[in-house]
Amino acid sequence: MTDTPPRNRRTPLLAVLAVIALAAAFRVRVADVPLERDEGEYAYAGQLLLQGVPPYAQAYNMKFPGTYYAYSVIMALAGPSARAIHLGLMLVNAATILLVFALGRRLLDDFTAVLAAAFFALLSLDRGVMGVWAHATHFALCFALGGLLLLVRGQPGGRARTFLGAGLLLGTAVLMKQHAVAYFAGGLALAVGDCLGGGRRDYRAAGRVAGWLGLGFALPLAVLTAVMAVEGVWRQFWFWTVTYATEYVRTVPLRDAAATFLYGVGKAGEHTFVVWFLAAAGLLALALCRWPGRARAIVFGLTAVSWLAIVPGFLFREHYFVLLLPALALLAAIAVVASARLLPRARADAVATRLVASLLFLASIGHYVVSERGYLFTMSPVELSRQRYKANLFPEMEEIGRYIREHSAAADRLAVLGSEPEISFYAGRRSATGYIYTYALMEPQPYAPRMQEQMMREIESSMPLFLVTVKTYPSWLAGPASDRTIFEWARRFAREHYQQVGTVEGDETGKARVSWSGTAAEAGPRAEILARVYRRRDELPR
Repeated sequence: MTDTPPRNRRTPLLAVLAVIALAAAFRVRVADVPLERDEGEYAYAGQLLLQGVPPYAQAYNMKFPGTYYAYSVIMALAGPSARAIHLGLMLVNAATILLVFALGRRLLDDFTAVLAAAFFALLSLDRGVMGVWAHATHFALCFALGGLLLLVRGQPGGRARTFLGAGLLLGTAVLMKQHAVAYFAGGLALAVGDCLGGGRRDYRAAGRVAGWLGLGFALPLAVLTAVMAVEGVWRQFWFWTVTYATEYVRTVPLRDAAATFLYGVGKAGEHTFVVWFLAAAGLLALALCRWPGRARAIVFGLTAVSWLAIVPGFLFREHYFVLLLPALALLAAIAVVASARLLPRARADAVATRLVASLLFLASIGHYVVSERGYLFTMSPVELSRQRYKANLFPEMEEIGRYIREHSAAADRLAVLGSEPEISFYAGRRSATGYIYTYALMEPQPYAPRMQEQMMREIESSMPLFLVTVKTYPSWLAGPASDRTIFEWARRFAREHYQQVGTVEGDETGKARVSWSGTAAEAGPRAEILARVYRRRDELPR
């Protein structure tokens, strides 16, 4: 561990601010990337919040609504657009980079903290973890790290407000994404461990800090339940976030967990594998080299807690690994510094250690920049969307939403048969059904038939002006055992009440194009229909 002289205390912070500026420059360049469907959900639900519609009333989902509120704040300040949302993410990411730096500075030293912040900035913008898309994991991580930092800076049995504040931040992280509850468990272990470790055995202090931390953690959840009750959506909230969510996390059996994990971690680390290998080396360096005992325990603990946070349901989605990135960044920085200390000249010379460590750091970063130069410097937002999401039609969904907005009134409704909530957001029109996702209807869970019936009934009673049907597999994830009743109903319902006005066609090259009535598609000679846009017959232009 090396200490930074007092006169240079600003230099590390300036270095981190330069890292933030570089990351921001990239994020600004691709800020117009089309929303993907999770973002579409958050944006549409946030849009409803700004219109006075509470969560779960007209948009059903199993996630806690914290990210809905975060999106609504971003859109209230910067407007309802993909660019505004991604610039909001840029600010959240900048705050998280600063938190990683502050955590590293508190536990280790300024130099290692700067390296950790830079590693995190790189990891968190990588396309492998969908870093430029504003997933709930980014928001949850920011609050969780804030809570952990308060605990790390606090003294054993210290001020009540420190532990209350840490609990509030950790509880808010769970409102952003339920997986973040693992960080509360880690924070509780840290706070109690500080009171009981090192020969102190202060059980009274341990009970006091656990109580304040638990109270702070419970307050955001209590406020949420109160708001849901006052808004009259308690039953919907409980069904989606508890009853259905319990079934959802059982969809991947334990026997498939290993294969699902290997696939997810392979995709998440596909482009940043050098940093992942450094992090693995950092685990060994942390165990074998000289580091402050408390720092060693906390970094090991953060790593364990972060892994636990991505485990629920054995789904291992790529963006779940965002929750692991601070631990990876700290470990990679530790590996770089420890490797430099192994060299004979560097061992006794702090300047030489930093020089060698900087060269190792630059080599690992340089490998990423060179291999990903197209992504970082030239790939357009639409190209990025197509490259990362392939069979999904997110650029086309934006065009469909714009068409519906331009050909309808604010009070008109639309229905999307498929998991494309971004269409409703782009259109600025409310969905005729709360089923903005159709995955639950296809899953082997006991509520699927009832959900299909409810979705069909809601659409029939509303008779929306526009109907969009999406055929792509990623929009449904229908399996061999899926109930396909809704597909037969959709064909009949569209035939009886609607006329097709638009088509999305695509071919094996990955090209796709929307054609409207009177125009020809240009996707290619072997194109297949991937989505259709219908308008109600009695409202066709004359």
